[in-house]
Amino acid sequence: MIGRAGLSSKCWRVLRWAGLAAAAPALWACTSRTLETPNITPTATLTTNFTQKINNEIDILFMIDNSSSMTEMQQKLYDQLPLFMNVLTSLPNPPSLHVAVVSSDMGAPGDSTTSIMCTKAGDQGQFQSMPRGTCTATTINSGDTFISDADGQPNFTNPIDKVFQCIALLGDKGCGFENQLASIDRALGGDGQQPSTNANFLRPEAYLGIVILTNEDDCSAPSNTQLYSLNGGQQNIANPLGPIANFRCNQFGHICTSPNGTTGQPPKQPPSDATMTGSTPTLDLTNCISDDTGGGLLTPVSQFVSDIKALKPNDPDNTILVAAITAPPLPYTVAYLPQSGGQNTQPGEVWPVIEHSCGAVGGDDVNPKATIHTTDGSFGDPGVRISQFVNAFQNSVLASICDASYASSMQAIATKLGQLITPPCIKGKIQTDSQGQPLCSVVEHLTDMQGNKKDIALQNCAENGGALPCWTSTTNAMNCAGLQLSAMDPPGTNTNSENSTVNCSVCLPVPAGVTPPPGC
Repeated sequence: MIGRAGLSSKCWRVLRWAGLAAAAPALWACTSRTLETPNITPTATLTTNFTQKINNEIDILFMIDNSSSMTEMQQKLYDQLPLFMNVLTSLPNPPSLHVAVVSSDMGAPGDSTTSIMCTKAGDQGQFQSMPRGTCTATTINSGDTFISDADGQPNFTNPIDKVFQCIALLGDKGCGFENQLASIDRALGGDGQQPSTNANFLRPEAYLGIVILTNEDDCSAPSNTQLYSLNGGQQNIANPLGPIANFRCNQFGHICTSPNGTTGQPPKQPPSDATMTGSTPTLDLTNCISDDTGGGLLTPVSQFVSDIKALKPNDPDNTILVAAITAPPLPYTVAYLPQSGGQNTQPGEVWPVIEHSCGAVGGDDVNPKATIHTTDGSFGDPGVRISQFVNAFQNSVLASICDASYASSMQAIATKLGQLITPPCIKGKIQTDSQGQPLCSVVEHLTDMQGNKKDIALQNCAENGGALPCWTSTTNAMNCAGLQLSAMDPPGTNTNSENSTVNCSVCLPVPAGVTPPPGC
């Protein structure tokens, strides 16, 4: 389905942005009406073949961590959702939106799930659309599992920001072994197992936005993992995998460099190069990355990156944006704390705990080396895999979970999403015709569903009375101190791919005393 925007209050149009890039100067140009050479003095002609299908459709998936201690961070996200939606809906070409929410809970299949407050299956990437908090009704159409505001036909009645807030507070009762990346992969069908309730969310021609809110690193593991089990052992340090605790995700998910320069998994017992922080042995590690070598127990981050990019196989670099509000990957400090609550623990036994890389002031396991401290209870542990996942995408945003407010983060993410559907910016002075319109031509190259190709030379909408198809221009729009062109098609235009060739006359500098060409 191709996005449409109104040419007037009574007319819908298909909108595609025509691209433009600088090329070598030539001694010819095109008018907006024909492809004939206009009789003007020499100018530069800029030409591009714009081969990417662009429209105003954006599918946005929010992955919200619902493990314990996420209450404060979810509330800060909740507070900024109206700002986020306002940025998008206030764009000159408001997007055709799909918005969905998933949790980080994919369960913890193993022999001791009840002891760590996890079910074996979790939410399995199913969209979360029930009313939360003080909200009593989402107003989303019965049977729908995500927000849709496409083609002027919303599936809700309350304002979209209120609908979004109604489903976003997932609470903090989810599994403590967070599977953020696996949940995203499952929700979108990247792993081939998309829940049936998530059907029709992804549109083939739409841009894809993924936004992650989490204060711990990803611990996604294959379904046959032993990571969440005692495996016949006991809950103590003698267990080959260590006690069932979050540090298993670090030990068997990361590779780091130790102070002595060696590289390997974070150790579960204090090594010889550990230092003493008070009475606690600590180990500062650097250069931590996801253990994608096959020696870890987690699903490689590279697999999730590949799965998500495969959802947009034609041009993933320009059609996917991934953002995360998470904890920085550094500092990365392991503390070894005395334990007595396990099974058959020995006197002096210590268990490894990963310290916060940013976090609340006070508490036994707050890392004094963290560069950000908070007073509202927010904290985060090193987001090694999450950051690596985000940085694998050309369009990305990383922000801190420990910021006092998420206003700037959500503004940045929404702005970046909006830029996906913003037409390319034409810099320089464009020559104008006798009516003051840009001296440009736009030729559309359309391919229908049967593979039939057709080229259409468009006229300027301002000069043909708005008769579709035609092209229009915008000056000094958001993030563009120049000209932007867009092509308009009649409603119902059915294409499988589309691109445009744009030619414009650009005024060149003239010597002193020489009269510039008409329109310059």
